Amino acid sequence: VGSPHPYGSGRDILVFVRGGRDELRKPLVFGPEDGGERVETSLPSGAFEYHKLKDYYVTYAAYPGEKPILCGGRRVRGWHRRGDLWVAQVPDGPVERLELDGRFLTLARTPNSGYFVPAEPCTSPDRFRFHEGELRAWPDLDGNRVVFLVRWRTRVNSIARIDEETHTAFLSKPLPGLLIVPPRYFVENVKALLDTAGEWFYDRAAHELLLIPPADVTDPNQADLVVPRLKQLLVVKGTRERPVRNLRLYGLRFEAAAPGSNALEFTYAHASELVDCEILAVGGKAVALGKGCYQVRILDNRIEDAQGGGVSLAGDPHPSHWADVVNQNIVSFNRMSGCGGTTLFAANTLYTTISHNEVTNTRGRFAISVGGWKNLEEALDYGYRVEYNHVHHVLKDADDSGAIKTAGLTHDSCIRYNLIHDVEAGYFNSNVGIWFDNMSSGWVAERNILYNLPQGDMKLCAANLVDNVYRDNLVIPPPQVEPEPIIRGLPRFEFGDLLVQRPDGSPVQQVRTGEPVLLSAEVRNLGSTGLEKVELNVDGRIVQSKLFAVVRHDRRRVTFTYRFARPGEHRVAIGSTRYRTVLVEGPPLEVLVDSLRLSHKVAPESESVAVSALVRGFVPEPKRVEVPLLLDGKRVATRTVQVQPDSSVRVTFQLAPPPGVHRVRVGNSLERKLEVFGLRTVDLSGVRWKTTCSPRAEPCDFQVDPQRGTFKIQASGTDFFHAEDSYAAIYLPQKVRGNFVATVKVDGFSPLTPEWFRAGIFVRNDVTKTFAVRPGSPGSVLVFTTPRRVGLQWDEFADGCMHRAVSVNLPENYSLPVWLKLVRRGDRFTGSVSLDGEHWETQFETTAVRDVADAVDVGLAAGSNDGKPHSVKFSEFSLQTEVSR
Repeated sequence: VGSPHPYGSGRDILVFVRGGRDELRKPLVFGPEDGGERVETSLPSGAFEYHKLKDYYVTYAAYPGEKPILCGGRRVRGWHRRGDLWVAQVPDGPVERLELDGRFLTLARTPNSGYFVPAEPCTSPDRFRFHEGELRAWPDLDGNRVVFLVRWRTRVNSIARIDEETHTAFLSKPLPGLLIVPPRYFVENVKALLDTAGEWFYDRAAHELLLIPPADVTDPNQADLVVPRLKQLLVVKGTRERPVRNLRLYGLRFEAAAPGSNALEFTYAHASELVDCEILAVGGKAVALGKGCYQVRILDNRIEDAQGGGVSLAGDPHPSHWADVVNQNIVSFNRMSGCGGTTLFAANTLYTTISHNEVTNTRGRFAISVGGWKNLEEALDYGYRVEYNHVHHVLKDADDSGAIKTAGLTHDSCIRYNLIHDVEAGYFNSNVGIWFDNMSSGWVAERNILYNLPQGDMKLCAANLVDNVYRDNLVIPPPQVEPEPIIRGLPRFEFGDLLVQRPDGSPVQQVRTGEPVLLSAEVRNLGSTGLEKVELNVDGRIVQSKLFAVVRHDRRRVTFTYRFARPGEHRVAIGSTRYRTVLVEGPPLEVLVDSLRLSHKVAPESESVAVSALVRGFVPEPKRVEVPLLLDGKRVATRTVQVQPDSSVRVTFQLAPPPGVHRVRVGNSLERKLEVFGLRTVDLSGVRWKTTCSPRAEPCDFQVDPQRGTFKIQASGTDFFHAEDSYAAIYLPQKVRGNFVATVKVDGFSPLTPEWFRAGIFVRNDVTKTFAVRPGSPGSVLVFTTPRRVGLQWDEFADGCMHRAVSVNLPENYSLPVWLKLVRRGDRFTGSVSLDGEHWETQFETTAVRDVADAVDVGLAAGSNDGKPHSVKFSEFSLQTEVSR
């Protein structure tokens, strides 16, 4: 590389790398002198004192039609049969990984796939009980590993001994995580577990590698079975003063790296590229961009079985020098599968683009994670563009996660136009599509497409939507066709089959003014998966529009509900469909009332229900009109509103009807059903209360004074939330059927009770069936107070524990008592809080609680989160149940 021109002319250098396997003895290292250059030419730039810059590149590329393989291990030779096994001598052990054709084979383990769970809750951090037949006192346990999935992380331990009589496995060192949540585990690296195709074991004493070949290998001597030795395969390393510039790597295959480092590592690299390469079967991260990387492009690569993560971009939140900043790098059009750790990670960087990637079959906690939550407001961590990625079939072994996760404070950062689907449900905490995690602030997530999400599309943790934006994200039904692996372009919608129907699906010949009509059309996407605004056109005007998402080559129906205010012939179209004529009869309407809302669809008697609706004017000039509230067809209230031509105003009423099922309407709106249930007060004076204590809440203690109507619960625990499910409860001996209203006074906590000791009114299908080692009973709802907060939490998706919660702080310097109220309304519940026992000021509401039974246990419960016993006192518990029950 040279520049003989006085201003620098430079030259490009292209190095072809021939095909075949190269077993590297040490990593390939590229320094500043190995890259290209950016030179100043004699060409004018438009300003006389400057000259145009030009880039020259050094490119290492696969020879056309060939595939160079750069391998970090040694091929194992000399295989011979020994019964059902194949055996080879490997004298330079140990062997930590065994690679074949770009994938790691499975170290001998049990179970062969998936996990075991303990037979009962763990009571000691150095042992656990197992089910009959799962574990045995195998000979030669030396070197064994037991891999636990505990809260938030994977922990590796080993078994010191196994007692088959008591079904107890004793660990070599304590693991406190066993006492927090019910763990899952598997055991590996035991010779006796070598029992299925694709498994291997290394006998250290005999220096022998034993293998049961995969189904596609008949003779290991004819296969490229490799033991990784190098932790790194490629290092591109510049300095602040002399970065590695303009180095390009095209079409190369890197494979078989040992764990412990980054297989491909870049620091102080500028305008360099990794394109159309393969990085396969590496024990650490596949690609890491670190300090000083600027305008590096990671494009169109295949990354698989990277056990430490796929691509990582990590900077310093407070760099000491401007040249250390990780800035303007691009990770696009890559296919990433089977990666551990975080498949695609970026934190403390500027203007990072992560786009058009496919991320699937993850084996770590996150698919895509952006932002660094340990930063401060002044940290460099902004300008992210996470867009057009296809993230699917992810989070199989993850808990408390999101397919795309944000963290920390940022600005000008967007997560948009991504396709997220088939997110595996978490075991002891929820997994969602998009997660605003710790300290997230300034993030915008919009116009993403999601489906097949068993635990929801979005959640927050130590973050809220006051500081972030979540809008126009569409959860759609599963498509009829599989989406394309990589989203390369924009959608292109084709419209057809316009239908005009009544709500019951019958075709419309003519309708009356004010009558609802369903207008629908088939939308076929001939472009890439995406979403667009679809418009309803009536008489040449756009009257409604909605965002609509369709997967590539799929088709869906888009539907609008419309009501005509004027009689006559009207022409309607959706998108680019041909117009259809609808004949409308009846008187012209001055207003149409739509968007009728009830604060509750089910309510106890005497409770006021808020009724609101949107009044749209079709008057030629401003006019005052009367809008009636109708209950069962009878006018019960009226509001006078000023309507403007072609504009809307919202009107609100309060309604407290008698028990029964009622029809509610505002003006000419559509009707809504309101169910009001009567109440009877339950006599609790002779009740013989039951008690229960979940294993992780022990030691528990209960005191009930029927004469004074007081209760005291002492409980320990690891958390009264998620699969920790730690609580003690005093509950009614008979289940409560149907709707009800329960209230209680929380008098106080014991000294030094932690902030997240929850106590309140608790409902569950079966309060005795907790998440001890497997999911417990569904139907859990708790309205609670802590020493500082009040809130409501519930089991939204029948996960066997509660994952969903809302809460607010109590007034500053306020001390108990606090009154709590829980109202059941069919499959939904509301929780209310009062500071004086009369005025219920704060109200929370659940979503629909899946699989909640008609008859549930009701009582008082409390649980801690610090593993220490604390107590709470209650009084004035009352219960009113539905009269019809």
